[in-house]
Amino acid sequence: MSAAGVFFVSLCLCVPLSKLSAQDITVLDAVTHQPVAHASLYTKENGKFHSCVSNEQGVAHISFQWQKLTVSHLNYEQRTLHQSPSTLNPPPSTIYLQPRYRDVGQVVVTNREPEWIRRCLKRVVKQKEKLYYGHEGYERFEYHTQSLGTNSIYRMKLTGLLRHKSPTYKHYAMMVDTARIVAADSTRLTDTSNLRRMLYEDFIEDLDNSFIRHHRFYANYEYKGQSSDEIELRFRSPKNADDHGTLVIDTMRCTIVKAYRHTGTKTNRQERIDGFMYRMAQVFGYRIDTFIRDYRVSYAYRSDSTLYPAEVSYKLVYGGRDGDYDKTKEEFSEQTGGGFPNMEATLKTSPYPSKGGELAAHGDSVRHSPPLGELEGGLVALPPSWYIKYNTEADRQKEIELSSLPATFSIYEED
Repeated sequence: MSAAGVFFVSLCLCVPLSKLSAQDITVLDAVTHQPVAHASLYTKENGKFHSCVSNEQGVAHISFQWQKLTVSHLNYEQRTLHQSPSTLNPPPSTIYLQPRYRDVGQVVVTNREPEWIRRCLKRVVKQKEKLYYGHEGYERFEYHTQSLGTNSIYRMKLTGLLRHKSPTYKHYAMMVDTARIVAADSTRLTDTSNLRRMLYEDFIEDLDNSFIRHHRFYANYEYKGQSSDEIELRFRSPKNADDHGTLVIDTMRCTIVKAYRHTGTKTNRQERIDGFMYRMAQVFGYRIDTFIRDYRVSYAYRSDSTLYPAEVSYKLVYGGRDGDYDKTKEEFSEQTGGGFPNMEATLKTSPYPSKGGELAAHGDSVRHSPPLGELEGGLVALPPSWYIKYNTEADRQKEIELSSLPATFSIYEED
């Protein structure tokens, strides 16, 4: 069978947890004392990397030896535990993580949905192409991604210029200034999949009239924003309990300036996976067991009053499995960096001058910004990412090309 006739499935395999764990640690939110699911606990001992992930109850089953253990989650401050050789000072069975994002003040909502909410949201949908995707310009960006497997860690930092999609350009593109990879082994692949997901799965991209119809919205009247015109809305899906979040709306301009959305396996199967393709994949033995996604974004205004995603954070927990071994799919996974079940990424952007001039970047340094016309030759196209897709040979080669960008590399050492 030719490569074009094979299903290439994004191989993000579940982290196996030991049935006979040597130690259990419960990870809790330091403010609410609620369990922190999908926190990463990892270490490098004697040159070997080990990791595990907390379950829905916040319990991590640790089946490996450690003296220094890092505990991290995209939504929390990172912590490091040190284990004493003495049995008089055993490691804690419960640890608390400080949240990075906090509700401001009290949360006071009512069960009744204000009448103005849907009118305002429909207005956002109507003008989103102009306000969020109508700018013909660039942003300087800094992208960080981290992926964890049972015995592997991968980190990458990209900096450069990002060209947004617009009426002229249907896809995003980038020009890379620097690319740095840190991995537990000799992996040297550049992973842009999470960057592409953050861009193409943007909250505004998902916001349409169908989203408005299938969610209920409640105003948090105690929210204190940057201006008196900002109101926080809490939303949830009456049909799917795993779909909920918040958004902050500027009621004067009728724009969304912040948003957070959590979606679980049921919702993501419905929204992110083509039903026909998934049924076909099931015929070949593929199953999705876990598909959890957290997306948080803050938008900023440009000088022309259009908005861009200034800060984005993204977490994906994905567990899929194949019924049968397929050498072609395994080779494709190796060539494109597949195989990680627990992924986190952040993206920060800032405006880039539409004309040549001076641009402050990378701290206090100042660099010259060439006219946009001089950038086109150095751009790398960023097609949408995918979870299950029938790939043509051209698609496959593009994925391999994006995984082979020039980058500096170093072996991971303990934090």
